[in-house]
Amino acid sequence: MKNILLWTDRSGWLSRESYPEIYRRFEITPLDPETTGELSSPLIVDDIILREQTEAVRRLARDSRPFDLPVIVTGDSQKDGEWDDEDLVFDVLSETPSETELLRSVRKASHLLESEQRLLESQAAAEQRARELEQLHAIGVALSGERDHDRLLTLILSKSREITKADAGSLFLMESIDEPIGPEDKKGDQSRVTSRWLVFRLAQNDSREFKFHEEILEVTPASIAGYVALTRKTLMIEDAYDIPKDQPFTFNRHYDETTGYRCCSMLVVPMQNREGETIGVLQLINKKRDADERLTTPECIQKEVLPFTPTDEQLLCSLASQAAIAVENNALYQRIETLFANFVEASVVAIESRDPVTKGHSRRVARMTVELARITNEAEFGAYRDFRLSDDQIRELKYASLLHDFGKVGVKENVLQKENKLLSGKLGEVRERFNTIRRTIEVQHLRRLLDRLLRGGEITEAEIQQLDEEIKRKWADVDRAWAQIIGANQPSVVHSSGFEGLQELGQLQFPHLDGRGRPYLEPQELTALRITKGTLTRHERLQINEHVEHTYDFLSKIPWTRDLQSIPKIARGHHEKLDGSGYPHHLISEEIPPQTRMMTISDIYDALAAQDRPYKPRVPTEATLDILREEAEIGQLDKDLLELFIEAKVFRLATHSS
Repeated sequence: MKNILLWTDRSGWLSRESYPEIYRRFEITPLDPETTGELSSPLIVDDIILREQTEAVRRLARDSRPFDLPVIVTGDSQKDGEWDDEDLVFDVLSETPSETELLRSVRKASHLLESEQRLLESQAAAEQRARELEQLHAIGVALSGERDHDRLLTLILSKSREITKADAGSLFLMESIDEPIGPEDKKGDQSRVTSRWLVFRLAQNDSREFKFHEEILEVTPASIAGYVALTRKTLMIEDAYDIPKDQPFTFNRHYDETTGYRCCSMLVVPMQNREGETIGVLQLINKKRDADERLTTPECIQKEVLPFTPTDEQLLCSLASQAAIAVENNALYQRIETLFANFVEASVVAIESRDPVTKGHSRRVARMTVELARITNEAEFGAYRDFRLSDDQIRELKYASLLHDFGKVGVKENVLQKENKLLSGKLGEVRERFNTIRRTIEVQHLRRLLDRLLRGGEITEAEIQQLDEEIKRKWADVDRAWAQIIGANQPSVVHSSGFEGLQELGQLQFPHLDGRGRPYLEPQELTALRITKGTLTRHERLQINEHVEHTYDFLSKIPWTRDLQSIPKIARGHHEKLDGSGYPHHLISEEIPPQTRMMTISDIYDALAAQDRPYKPRVPTEATLDILREEAEIGQLDKDLLELFIEAKVFRLATHSS
């Protein structure tokens, strides 16, 4: 029955005897303005009260309601049109209107209220729907942005419970196998083994603490999750203990019996991908009136637990669809990540097979660089206190470090693997030349003796002894020259000098068999032996330096995912120096990313301290750090990063096995 609010000081007005039809159709409530509560009804007020308490009537009809109350004014003292105020007065009647007149006015007012009520409810429903859609959208964004598989599953289940106020829930994923087995027949066909099962991957419960154990379920209609997975139908169960006997599934009470929990209402939906295939099942338990309530007693469960609603079903089905796509995308991303990881590993193997003497270098550099990045992330003071790299950026840096030398596959092996200053085989060629020089000296002296004998001369024992001593003296000179070459052929880690003797040696000649003079050392040999640092000539160094551009060109052709797209740029600059003295582009500090600076420190440390370089001795740790400090002091390396590298003893990672 509809209600009418009545505010009047006239005794006996609107009596049941005078207006029986009004009383039959409406509930009449005398108004106490202080205790009106939530009543939303037409307001009948006499003209005297309206005149004397206009603001009170306005507050009652306008200010304290979700929508305006129609105000019907009655009385004979009003002037024509005095209350014709659209802002407040809905209708004006005489003090004693006929029942028909009053009924018509009240009906119109009630219809207006009903329309406003429906409009308000529609607006509330629309706002609620908008909030739900906004929430679903936010959940979808969160799901699509989560790359960690376990965190993704946790997010799916927690958000499902959040939007439905579910106390507990479970998530199952469908797994399958379809593999060939056994030998092929004459037609090339094989038998196949196929199977599907549900993996109980996750469970949550706000009211009970429990130890979760992953389990495997058969995909059969005997279980609730199996039934939903097979039929792709949503189940909305009011009481899990009262499932109709004609249903093929039953509720497993084992968890309830072991924990004292009571599962009542359930909402179970399939997670389906774009092709409509079921990839998992979401199972929610016990919808609550208050999401923060804990269901600790049977009485609390009976009081607080509600059945899930069609709106809950609709929301959860929408979320389940998003979740299925997110899970598949995540699985695809993981496969891509595995593919990239395998590719990087294969590339490292290729680098090491091309340059075996540096085996392990790329992995050690990657280990140290990643650790330095993590240390830098935690810095609370200094130039990098506000610097942070995300997990994706650290992974990107790891791959760049592993691949920074990949371009060496494009460098000639005799240069790439050059252990000494003279190319492989060249030292043997020089040795044979010096053997020839020794023999030439001996032949020259023997010819002198023979010439004297042929001219009829005599040779005394003393002369023969003198000739022998002269030969030995010249042989000793040759041996000293050879020793000097052997020494000069060894590489030096730091710049060295003292090659004046080589210059003199390069001017010496010996008579070849054809009679022409041949130098002790060819110009290119002399150039190589006079290298002051390392083993490479300027031309060979340029060839080695080209590996940076080879690396960049190669890495740039790979379709990296967005989170890995900076790998080529990071790897390209690992031989650049902050003062512009590096190569190949002579970049300066602001042009070199911090990630590359980290890699440069690790790369130089390992190149100096590594034990696997046969062309140079290992530089002790402290000496290596001193060299790094010197380069930082003259502005070639990042001093702040080097300080973190040394303080955290990141270099210790270079001593671990590859």
